[in-house]
Amino acid sequence: MLAAQHRMRSSADFQKVRRNGKKIVTAGLIVHVYEGMYLGHATQVGLTVGKDCGNSVQRHRTSRRIRAVFNPIVSQLPPGTGVVVKALPDIHAVRLDSHLIAESLLSKIKL
Repeated sequence: MLAAQHRMRSSADFQKVRRNGKKIVTAGLIVHVYEGMYLGHATQVGLTVGKDCGNSVQRHRTSRRIRAVFNPIVSQLPPGTGVVVKALPDIHAVRLDSHLIAESLLSKIKL
């Protein structure tokens, strides 16, 4: 579970990160990272799991899995970073490993 200060809630924030952030495509996920969005604030993560990912039960399970993966990664990102994670329809066939995703994500955004 992501802490309250790390959750992105505003649709305007989602749009800002998607438009201005760096797009990283991994297996089953598209991750948009916008560094310096929240200067002086905590890193925020937003999730998008659409209906193409399954019924309500499958979408909520996918959201929980993604939150569990990104919980340890949030502390490794610079403060003030905005992250939007979009689940792709093939997410159910992918094994979400937090260490592999963290290494891939951090290397691609050059931290």
